[in-house]
Amino acid sequence: MVKIGERWYTVEVGDLDEFPIQAVVDGELVEVEMSDMPTAMSPQTDAADLPVQSREPSRPPPTPPSQRAARAAPSEEPSRSFKTPMPGVIVSVAVKEGDQVVTGDPICILEAMKMQQTLRADWSGIVQAVHVTAGEQVVDGQAIADLE
Repeated sequence: MVKIGERWYTVEVGDLDEFPIQAVVDGELVEVEMSDMPTAMSPQTDAADLPVQSREPSRPPPTPPSQRAARAAPSEEPSRSFKTPMPGVIVSVAVKEGDQVVTGDPICILEAMKMQQTLRADWSGIVQAVHVTAGEQVVDGQAIADLE
């Protein structure tokens, strides 16, 4: 977890020797370029003073929190599919049919670009079906599980 200002972010950083650096910030893949980094940083270093540029690689900008809440609101559909945000390999599946999940619960761990990320439920519900298994290669947008 990283705190910038008053907000906390979940950050997973890829290989620091590859440029641009691949990172996952609150579930969103970003490429980070750094220049003129200080040679040493103290815990008192203000993150706002660091020269960091970030850009999303060919993805739309993150959904604003107000729209995320609307998207996660219960629908009138009997079930909805939880889908992969990018291609990769399923490392493990944390749910099975009949499990009750709440927003934020882990659904599975996906490995993409040598990084593992925990995919979490965007809404609460009961798992109706699980469509993947550990070790399975998945594509962007593939259904992982159906939640009712």
